[in-house]
Amino acid sequence: MPGHEATPTEAAGSGSGSASPAAMAGDVSFELPPIEIKGVVFQPEAIYAPSMMLYYPKRKTTLEKQRTVFQTTKDTVQKQAQAAVLATLLYDKAKTLTDDNAKNDLYKEALQALSDAAQASGDDKVDDITLRLIGRYALMLNPPDYPTAEKAWQGLVTRFPKEKDADDNKGWLGYTLLMEYKNADALAAVKDAPLSEKHPELAYVIAWAKFRAGDSQGAWQALTTAAKGWGDLPHDPLERDIQLFAGRTNVSVKDAFNELLSVSSKGKGPDVVYSIYANLGLFTYQYAGRWADAVQALQLALDSGAKIPPEDIPTIKYRQADFTVRLDDPVTAAKYALQALQALPACAGKCTPQDAENVVESVHQMARLFHILYATANDVRYYQPAHDLYAATIPLLTANKQLHDQGAQDFDTLERTFKAMKAGKGTHDKQALGVLLERHNQEIQACYELGLLSNPKLAGTVVVNLESDQTGVVKGAATDPKAGMADLSMVAGCAADRVRHWKLPTRAQAGSTRIKLVYTMAPRSHDKGSAGGTATGANPKAP
Repeated sequence: MPGHEATPTEAAGSGSGSASPAAMAGDVSFELPPIEIKGVVFQPEAIYAPSMMLYYPKRKTTLEKQRTVFQTTKDTVQKQAQAAVLATLLYDKAKTLTDDNAKNDLYKEALQALSDAAQASGDDKVDDITLRLIGRYALMLNPPDYPTAEKAWQGLVTRFPKEKDADDNKGWLGYTLLMEYKNADALAAVKDAPLSEKHPELAYVIAWAKFRAGDSQGAWQALTTAAKGWGDLPHDPLERDIQLFAGRTNVSVKDAFNELLSVSSKGKGPDVVYSIYANLGLFTYQYAGRWADAVQALQLALDSGAKIPPEDIPTIKYRQADFTVRLDDPVTAAKYALQALQALPACAGKCTPQDAENVVESVHQMARLFHILYATANDVRYYQPAHDLYAATIPLLTANKQLHDQGAQDFDTLERTFKAMKAGKGTHDKQALGVLLERHNQEIQACYELGLLSNPKLAGTVVVNLESDQTGVVKGAATDPKAGMADLSMVAGCAADRVRHWKLPTRAQAGSTRIKLVYTMAPRSHDKGSAGGTATGANPKAP
């Protein structure tokens, strides 16, 4: 099991338990090793620039001749017109090239010509065509020139407020501001714009502006409006954003499914239903740390009526088990884990021996976790699941004799612990809870990624001090920095809210438990197409 490794022991009350502070009577206090959190920086990726405007010369000419005409034209009005023609010829030339750097050089030349023409005329006399073209070419560059694009779109919004494309201009201004992380300005730019499926790109920008402002309901409404009018625009990044918003807002499994089904380009049959629900469970809700929703989505995938690939079922059942551990339900978690094992024979033709062994080892590690939680805390709910998972996995551990023999020894230890366990003995153990609590790391990552929506360079340390009572209920969560509205303070507040919903094992011995959790946070490169990055909790080895 990745991260902390707990070793099964005999009964905590038998005199042979752990020597860690968790074995002491009364109150328990300890600090877990620092946990590294790498967050994904999400950006709006379903759009990047409006369609190009083309202005061809009245008479056929060459690119070289048009360059000369532009350079020699002195009249500022005519110079803008000649710049538009030159930009068109450069754009057409770029379409014939395969080298991206060469294309980019032509876009840069077009932008430079348009900018020179605009500068020659003065900001108050630049025409709307020149501004539109500057805004477009600035966004087409690699990397885009967002400050130049912002100035152009702002000029259009300010100087031409009543033209027919005024609302779309607000949308592209808002988009440019979003890409510069000027989130408040972006929201202000589109706050009066109409929300309509007839303007899907504008609705998309409104969705992202509200998402970054924390308006979950408004963001989802705007995104679904955009989806209704999306037409021939790229669907893959839109579906990614639907999954992202569904996971990071309060959208239910049903609503998320319905929206993804409505934009699916693969039809609406059982196989599509299965795929959508499986992705919601394995990505959308897992990466958001919404474990109950992830379990529900995966069950709906299995109940979809599709012909499910046999190699998928062990993975799905194990994931349901793994997520349910986080929900403080070891009995149900063990049930799902046993179902993962039961699905292996049907997978024999598709799963390699190593695939099958990975599933078995993952379930066996869950048995060891339940064992140590029972042996240290004396939470009786963990005994039977540990027993059942040991009994099911040990005969299947055929590829690793050492692990098989150690498992048999651990199973024997569990049974002796059960017989020797004394009432009222048992408390929280640092190693055991370290393994359990690291399974919640994805929740903290989701909080951190909310902070990255406002500041893509946000990094630092958040400390959470939690306190639970004898029943394992978290009674308090204090943070450093203190909860607030921005940056790490916002992340800390979100983390504290998540922690308050966690549940530790019940400890037989009276007293409280205080745990210090230290999270070191830094952004990582964005994985396009993912609705949440890579989970940082305990990842199963299932195929």
